[in-house]
Order: sequence, then structure tokens, then C-alpha cells
Amino acid sequence: MEPVETREDADVVIPREVVKKVQEKFDNVLYGYFLGNRLPFPVVEYYAKNVWAKYGFSKLMMNTNGFFFFKFDSKEGLMKVLEGGPWLIRKMPLFLNIWSPKVSLRKEGIKSVPIWVKLHNVPISVYTDDGLSLLASKLGVPKSLDSYTADMCADFWGRSSYARALIEVSAENELKDHITIAIPKMDEEGYIMERVKVEYEWKPLRCATCCLFGHDETSCSKGDKGKAKQVVIDDEGFVTDRKRVAKQSFPQKKQKPKVIYRPKLNKFGASTSGTKESSGGQPTVKVANKFQVLDMEGDGEGLKDDNKADKSVPSGSHSKNDEVMDQLQTEISDYMCAGMHGSTSEGASTPGTTGVNG
Repeated sequence: MEPVETREDADVVIPREVVKKVQEKFDNVLYGYFLGNRLPFPVVEYYAKNVWAKYGFSKLMMNTNGFFFFKFDSKEGLMKVLEGGPWLIRKMPLFLNIWSPKVSLRKEGIKSVPIWVKLHNVPISVYTDDGLSLLASKLGVPKSLDSYTADMCADFWGRSSYARALIEVSAENELKDHITIAIPKMDEEGYIMERVKVEYEWKPLRCATCCLFGHDETSCSKGDKGKAKQVVIDDEGFVTDRKRVAKQSFPQKKQKPKVIYRPKLNKFGASTSGTKESSGGQPTVKVANKFQVLDMEGDGEGLKDDNKADKSVPSGSHSKNDEVMDQLQTEISDYMCAGMHGSTSEGASTPGTTGVNG
């Protein structure tokens, strides 16, 4: 199908007949949205069917951008809902407007929102319409009181733990968390100072830079003095702003430092393996026998002396001449040679190998 009309700044021009058909089907329709995260579709549908049934509400639909479309039977019912607000679903205000083909669906910046506020520790002497209006005016524009608070103001008896009011707060002012009030003493001069705690049942995001609800300073597109934030880009075209890099890039895990294991050296310089470097640069092995075990490699010619055995021998040397050690006179050899005549042996002899005179 070829379009009848063409424009240089558009790829396709929709004919008026197509838009007219849609406009007829979407007659008496309100569209609405929530600030921040939207509520689930069944929750909004249940509210509209129960609260707006008397205004001729018929059906509801929603798109992927979080906009809700409310269909009404008549124009009169639509206008009553539009003018009868504010409407709060689960304490979150629903912003409504009339839909038409010329409407561009955008969540525009909101400068004021209605919020239910609880005023704790309100003195009993302030529970009047005028007294609560003065308190609420320090937060915004008072809209209404709940039934319990209204009964307390009318009968001066009822719930006094807190006062609950619907107040339209402005983004121009910071949301207060307390109100300090001065109550005059009736029988003498002076005032009684009281502190009223403010609790917001729902608190929207507020940007102090552009004075709008719906976002805060961290996600605001404007910087100081209303100027747009400048993104710093290096020569290679990469963003160097750390905050923006953290939001746009993949999270990177910190690499653990490489650990190199080395043998632990004692205070004498010897390693824990029992070896040490000799003067020639070659490792030596300690061959000392501290329990004077008999040398079984020889022919039973004697015991190794402790002082001689403590000498270390190079590990690479295994010749017989290097293994021969001088034998010294020991106490055991003297004992074993006792009673022997004409024997010049200084070593310990084995039984049966040496003759005894006598």
C-alpha cells in the first residue's frame, strides 16, 4: 500500500481516515500513569471497577510503557472522574488526562502531588479544623481529612494518636520531617513548645535541581545551575566519567594478587627441607647419627663418633673413600676389649672372631 501523502521529514504519512477510525473507538477514554514503578494491572482494574462503576467505567487496557487507558460509557462520567480527583491507589496518586490522537504519551515532570500525611504527637488543644489546617499548610495545600480525624475535630473526642490529612505537596519545597509549634499558655504569658513528627505514607522521588517529582539528583539530566552535564570523553572515544562507566559497562571482578610460595628460611639461613648451600654452591645433606647406631656398611670395625658424624657430605659424592671416617677410641670399645691380651685393636670386635688367651 502506497501512502497518498508524503513528507521529507517522515518515512510514512498516516491517512486521516485511519486516525478517524481509531478516534471513534477511543472516544471517552482517559489515560493515566504513576510516578516511579507502576502498579500491577489487576490492582488497577479492581480499583477502577469498584470505585468508578457509578461513573460508567467499562474496561481497561495498558501498554508496555506503563500507561493505563480507562474506557467510559459517557462523556459526563469521564469528566466526573477527571474532576473528582485526586485518585490514590495503594497510596500512590494516579495522574489522569483525556486521550486524543494529538496526545504524545510522556510522563511529564510533576510539580505537585497529593500525599496522605500522618501528623504524630499533635497536642489535643490543636485538634480543630483551623489548628490542623495551620499544621498542614506548612507542608503544602490541605485537601481533606480522613473520617477519624474529622470526627476528632467535630466531637473533640476520638483517635488522638495522630492526625491524618491529604496534602498536596510541591516540589519547590523540601519535604519536612517535623513541625515545631508554639502553644500559648492561657493563664500566664509564654508558650509551650511542641514537636510534631511528620510521616508520609508514600514519598515520591524529588529533584532539588529542577524542582520536579519523579527523579532525584543522581538521575537528573541537569547539573548545577540548570546546565546540562557534560560527558568527558577521551581521545579514543571512551567515557571517562566513573559514575557513567559504572552504569553503562559490565561489572568487573577484582583479580586476586598472584601468590608465589617460597621455602621459609630460619635465622641460620637453612631451609625447612633440612638442606643448606655449601661453600661451592651445591646443596649438602646432613648424615649425622645422634643415637650412635652401629655402622653396618663396614666390617664391624667400630662406631661412628658424634663429632665426626656431624660433618656434612656433598649429596653428589658417593665414593668409598669419601665415606671412610677415622675411628676414635670410645668408651664402648674399651669395655668390649676388656680382658683381651695382646690385642692392639681399638675398635669393637664381634663375638667369635677374636681368640682369648687364658
